[in-house]
Amino acid sequence: MTSNWHAFWSSVILQMKLSMARPMFQFVIWISPLFYATITYFIYGGQSPEQIRQYVVLGSGFMALWTSIVYSSASDIHRERMYGTLENIFVAPAAFSLILAGKIAGNTLWGFFSMVLSFSYFTLLFQISIPIDQPLLFILALFTVAVAIFVFAFVMALLFTLSRQAEALMNFIEYPIFLLCGFLFPIAILPIWLQPFSMLLPPTWAIELLRAVLVGQGMGNTFLALGVITAIYSIIAYICYQAVQQKARKDGKLGVY
Repeated sequence: MTSNWHAFWSSVILQMKLSMARPMFQFVIWISPLFYATITYFIYGGQSPEQIRQYVVLGSGFMALWTSIVYSSASDIHRERMYGTLENIFVAPAAFSLILAGKIAGNTLWGFFSMVLSFSYFTLLFQISIPIDQPLLFILALFTVAVAIFVFAFVMALLFTLSRQAEALMNFIEYPIFLLCGFLFPIAILPIWLQPFSMLLPPTWAIELLRAVLVGQGMGNTFLALGVITAIYSIIAYICYQAVQQKARKDGKLGVY
């Protein structure tokens, strides 16, 4: 158990260092949140303070978090494949799941940092405060959101492990998730046939939970819904991991060629 935790935390720390060594990821963490924040503020600038907090502050913060998650799920897998190290990681003494989890956790931490940066930007430049009446409940909600996003990212990373189009998929899914999960608007305004797809995605319930905690309404149901869907994705992650292991060892096609 100790060796597993050591492998996991070593992967987290190394991933955070390697991520900041890449100019593109620096842009994602330091600059991109400010662009998201500015654009969304001008879109909602004339709305009520409640809407600005829910759909501008939280929405733009989640956009920054999701961008970081996409990079950890797809870009890092693609990079390991191109460097020729994906096969080595897969057969390393430490379980591939631990190393992959460490990568995702490291970039998730950077993603939450970008959310804090976005919130600070709103507070300092636009004088928008975020009143938190129940700080302990808000912290619990953030932890629940982090677990849900982590599990969702783990499932995606497993799917990207077997795909040779991970970079294209990464660019393809970033903005559709912004729209499907209602980061900047209620999903009720989406076409009716699209709303069930939104309900199946953890980020939808994650941002709804933070909004519910912020306004103090509907928290119990949203906590329950996010917990259930996280449990479902955890089962999917386990099944996918077993399938990926079996297929990768049978076909031996994790590399570029």
